[in-house]
Amino acid sequence: MSNQTFPRPDVMPLREALRGLRFFLRRGGETLAETIDLASLPKPAFDLATVALREAGGIVRSVDDIASDVAKTVLGGTTQSSAPLQDFIGSESSSAEFAVAFYVALTAVLRHLGAPGVLVSEAAARSALEGMAVANPDETVESRAARLTFRLLDSRVLRGTTAQQAALVPGAGLEAVSLFAVLLWLQAVRSEDENEAALMAACDMAVALAPEISMAVHQKNTDQIAALYRKYVSHV
Repeated sequence: MSNQTFPRPDVMPLREALRGLRFFLRRGGETLAETIDLASLPKPAFDLATVALREAGGIVRSVDDIASDVAKTVLGGTTQSSAPLQDFIGSESSSAEFAVAFYVALTAVLRHLGAPGVLVSEAAARSALEGMAVANPDETVESRAARLTFRLLDSRVLRGTTAQQAALVPGAGLEAVSLFAVLLWLQAVRSEDENEAALMAACDMAVALAPEISMAVHQKNTDQIAALYRKYVSHV
């Protein structure tokens, strides 16, 4: 019998599909509840709307159960990586690991910023890193991080923009600030035990720098983003 081994299937597309389903069902249920005054409906319509909300909620819980009980690995990592950013950039073989770590960290940042309903695309994060070549071996990690920042923005890692209205960072600033926070954290020297505290510190620092980050992003100023990383990474 042949000893040939077969590569493990890539479960990232399944993770992405389940997250999208959960986001769609939650958003649909919220929209229905917000736009319809159930108490004012005649009984047949009230009964129908109540059943629809209950069933949608049940499906969402079922998807969450799949995530937590059946296959936690299917919905991404359960811990935050302590690997530095330079270990990921320039190594396409690390793109899957980077995407999982980035998804976990960005999701935590969005919760901290008061925008837990924004959909994060692991696939977009992975694609952004995979297509990023290291053109100059002497390029600093801050400059590479700045280039990656704009690649992530162009890839639309964050989806579901209406949820930004609830964030501590208003309007379009949420995307740039949250991505900056995660990449700042990934550049910081930290142990596994310090991961969560360092991530929250990077998040709070990004909020304080929101006007500068937003301006640099608006101007597509890679050098300015790199300068911000260089100046503040040691403070995380």
